[in-house]
Amino acid sequence: MSWRTSRTRYAIALAAAAALTGVLAAPTPSGAVTPDDVVGSHWIGFGYNQNPQPPNGTTWSGDDWTLMTKRAGYLQPGVVRVMFDLPWFWTGSDTSDHYDFTSDAFQSAEKVVKYYVAQGIPVVSGLFGIGDLTYTLPHTATVQATLAKRLQDDGATPTYWVGLNEPNVATDTKSYSYADWLTATGNLAGAFATAGVDTAKTTISGADTAEAGISGYAGDLGHESAPTCGGGGCNAALVWKLAALNSFTTQVYSGSGTDTAVTFQTSPDGVNWNKIGVPAPVPVQMVTGANGDDSYRYTYTASGLTNAKYLRLSVASSNLEHTVGSMSVSNSSTTLLDPLDDLSKTQSSLDTGAWNDNNNWWLRSAQSGLLGASEAHYYDQELYGAAPEYVEPVLTEAVSQLRAALPGRPILLGETGMKALQDAHGNKNYDFALDTTQPLRMADLAVQEARAGIDGAAAWCLDGYATQTYCGMWGRGSEDPSKVSAHSTALRPWFYTWSLLSRYLPPRATIHAPAEPTGVRVLAAQLPGGGWTFVLVNRTDSTQTVSLTEPTGPVVLNKYLYSRDTPPAVDGNGFPKKVGTLSADFTGGRNLTIAANSVQVFTTAT
Repeated sequence: MSWRTSRTRYAIALAAAAALTGVLAAPTPSGAVTPDDVVGSHWIGFGYNQNPQPPNGTTWSGDDWTLMTKRAGYLQPGVVRVMFDLPWFWTGSDTSDHYDFTSDAFQSAEKVVKYYVAQGIPVVSGLFGIGDLTYTLPHTATVQATLAKRLQDDGATPTYWVGLNEPNVATDTKSYSYADWLTATGNLAGAFATAGVDTAKTTISGADTAEAGISGYAGDLGHESAPTCGGGGCNAALVWKLAALNSFTTQVYSGSGTDTAVTFQTSPDGVNWNKIGVPAPVPVQMVTGANGDDSYRYTYTASGLTNAKYLRLSVASSNLEHTVGSMSVSNSSTTLLDPLDDLSKTQSSLDTGAWNDNNNWWLRSAQSGLLGASEAHYYDQELYGAAPEYVEPVLTEAVSQLRAALPGRPILLGETGMKALQDAHGNKNYDFALDTTQPLRMADLAVQEARAGIDGAAAWCLDGYATQTYCGMWGRGSEDPSKVSAHSTALRPWFYTWSLLSRYLPPRATIHAPAEPTGVRVLAAQLPGGGWTFVLVNRTDSTQTVSLTEPTGPVVLNKYLYSRDTPPAVDGNGFPKKVGTLSADFTGGRNLTIAANSVQVFTTAT
């Protein structure tokens, strides 16, 4: 479906988004703040993905419901993602429907959503899959709208509706393009209007895409690529125009750490070109992990250029793809910044060769005018050998571009956690969710996401899904409930740190990003009703000192401690128990020490 033929549906979506301005816009930061380390987020909070089906039987038993709600009650999530499967409520085809909202599966799932909605906790929802339905047909959108309307009518209103789970990931049953997503989401906007879904309460969000791969481009979501061309005769070039230009900086990504295919030329008239000597940059290897081949970033910069009105970036024929992430061209008074979201800022009559628009779905969906919130999935590559600290700069760059594309709207991670290792058959191994380092990994990841400006993030996951997807903070099954295992209801170590972050970094907190020693992650939050929370994560093998300066005034903080090598203090439910209190005033600065491989949470909250 083209933009022209879908204009009506897009207009409906834009009108719905406009109606959300006063209702679902991200909350405003609260309280007096110190501007130099305040993160520009509109904090919603940490939460989790939940399988809404009962762990035993087809309906929630009293014991299972009590266990789940007691633990969820302690977590106090800021956001929860609950996705639906088609067979729970619908059977049919592209041309026929049979709805059953009385099934145990639907009733069980709706009960979970109602639980959170009743507490004012925003729920992200949509479909895990669409079976044999055709993604781009209006009928498929009608099935979703019928579900969303039923949930609203039953008092189980999701705040965010993300459509289909990870539409950018090709599987045996699906392979979609971004154009397909545009069509499907335009259809969804129309179907919501027809079904009477109240979009002031449930906003279309997304694109619910898998985005771990953005680390290969340092979080840059917009870029243009000169494709592989090893046969010769297919040079490519991009040209920018700025009178009296005298300097430039650009980022180019290549699959080799010894790449020499990129050169630069200037011209006073666009006809006569002079090659310029640009110092060879030191290539920086990007994090790709499970999501691609090696990638290196080259930052080319030059100054003192003369007699130049045009700048040309040339890529010689190569068996490697070359991706230009951005270009900044300056003269003595003006800077032309081209994010390379498209080629609108280059000189099309002088550009040569084939350039592929690689802008990712996360950014393009935020620019589409169809969404009331931007939501995607981001998994950490630490289990694949990536240095833990890579996450914050990647997400900081991504968030800055998303904010520009969708100002004033939430930016959520609908799934986040560790990228699971896989065997030769593609089976994921979730043993890492059981170990004593996972609490450190997840606290580290959470702090970096909050510092990067993400508004909220839902961990994968609460208590597991299929038998082999034992990703949770506890498990489903009949194994010994007093011992941590894949299929035991015993609380796993990472419940300790994630529950503290979920509980003590509440919605509308003002997030601060203080200075950090190497190997230590630090977060501060001014709480909406007054008070503070501090989070320290030490990923090193030695004790570290952290210097904190925040306008707290005199405060009394409860202290919680997790150490990789020592069981933490917990109460009779297995919930975190404070290990002491700290009376302090951080207004003039205060040092805190944190032991090796540990997490400390200090909070005025209870």
